[in-house]
Amino acid sequence: MDLVIHYAKVEDVELLVSHRMLMWQDILDVPHDLAALPGTEERTRKWIKQKLVEGKLIGFIAKTQEGQIAGSGCIWLREQPPIPMISNLEVPYLMSMYTEEKFRRQGVAKLIVETAITWCKEHCYERINLDASAAGKGLYEKLGFKAGYSMRLLL
Repeated sequence: MDLVIHYAKVEDVELLVSHRMLMWQDILDVPHDLAALPGTEERTRKWIKQKLVEGKLIGFIAKTQEGQIAGSGCIWLREQPPIPMISNLEVPYLMSMYTEEKFRRQGVAKLIVETAITWCKEHCYERINLDASAAGKGLYEKLGFKAGYSMRLLL
């Protein structure tokens, strides 16, 4: 399948919000109306728009030659304190990966991740961080991602 990657613009906020909410619905395996607390979509919309405008969120949208949306994903340029292994205080964080159901298992996510990796290399970043769902872990491992130190405590 021939797909083209487009960089997200502010006009694409609704698509990115929709894909992020659908991603969580899939990860949590619950109906859409149970996947988020009230107000989550509006907070997500505001956050994505702000980060796009600031240039801190790079969205990648995969489309068919006919313009049909196949999937999307984003790089969030997160600030971090200095650490010994990295010279840059901004570290790309891969997030909001989502493939439309009818395009799954056709290389859409792989194309988006490879495009994100290329973008990060072109912009001289030294690493990419992410939190993988069970469904995405295998793809990330095939592309060279290694398990890290990420742990969390839910309060």
